[in-house]
Amino acid sequence: MKGPSSQLEYGRKRRGFTTFLAIATWVLGSEAAQSQSNAAWPSPELFAPGIISRGANDGAPTFSPDGQTLYFERTNGKWSAIMESRLLRGRWTAPVLAPFSGTASDQQPSFSPDGRYLIFVSSRPAVAADGGPARNVSHLYRVERTPRGWSPARELPPAVNISSRVFKPSVAANGDLYFMADIGSGGAPKWRLFRARCAGMGYAPVEALAFSGPEDGDVDPFIAPDQSFLIFSSNKRGTIKDGHEHLFITVKRGDGWSAVEPIRYGGDDAGADDGEAQVSPDGRWLYFTSSRVMAMARVRSRETTIAALDRMDVWDNSNNNVWRIPMAAVHALPTTSR
Repeated sequence: MKGPSSQLEYGRKRRGFTTFLAIATWVLGSEAAQSQSNAAWPSPELFAPGIISRGANDGAPTFSPDGQTLYFERTNGKWSAIMESRLLRGRWTAPVLAPFSGTASDQQPSFSPDGRYLIFVSSRPAVAADGGPARNVSHLYRVERTPRGWSPARELPPAVNISSRVFKPSVAANGDLYFMADIGSGGAPKWRLFRARCAGMGYAPVEALAFSGPEDGDVDPFIAPDQSFLIFSSNKRGTIKDGHEHLFITVKRGDGWSAVEPIRYGGDDAGADDGEAQVSPDGRWLYFTSSRVMAMARVRSRETTIAALDRMDVWDNSNNNVWRIPMAAVHALPTTSR
């Protein structure tokens, strides 16, 4: 998922480059509901296998407001690119390189809710303020939708790109921007979630989200267009202590946020990282990137193994893919009930 240098480091520490794009249908529960059997929770289903979810590392889907155009990232673990697919007659077309990607390692695209622009992560060299050599960074860039196609990409200002490693943008309807950044000073990264309020043609100074502390390891925010809830991932929260990232949700409460709750589904404890959450424009589905594979019984037939080997050529090879879940199940969480 992450491209060269700083992006590679992020990917190695998070997923070991086992990336895959999938969509899942799940029933979610809170900490209080975890006495329920996991068997009662539906399992994830793969999104567009062989088209979107393929043998490479695929993830971070984002949809145009009408749901007819999809952008996502595809990587081999050394570099990444943003791909484009369109929904025609109920099927997604074979992905092609997005017109604004391909000159550097690009990833994690995010549409604005009105579809006028898209923000993404890029490792393209940044010009040093003192005129010295270009810096090796991962920063956020923006492209505008015009009648003639996408505009040239421009780097967001230092008010947003607050460190050398800034990832996973998510845009609210009023233009406020949520993202994650490494606030460490050498050594292991310290990821934290931030908001940059839209201010005129730019952004106000960023604010660290109060529920996301320096030691919480929170990553990959998705903000609802009306900022009523936020979904993110963490490997240091909840009851599943397996060192992997899992999905969580918090709801806006006045000037603050509710208690963080886990988003549960069948098989979420299978030793895979789940991240890069994105809700569909119609609010019906929650998409996420996961490195899970289909379980295999210890004793099986040769035919089952041959079918599984064939599946590896398409997607089931421990790389990332995209899954989805009904948002109605998410709203059933105690913390999200209105």
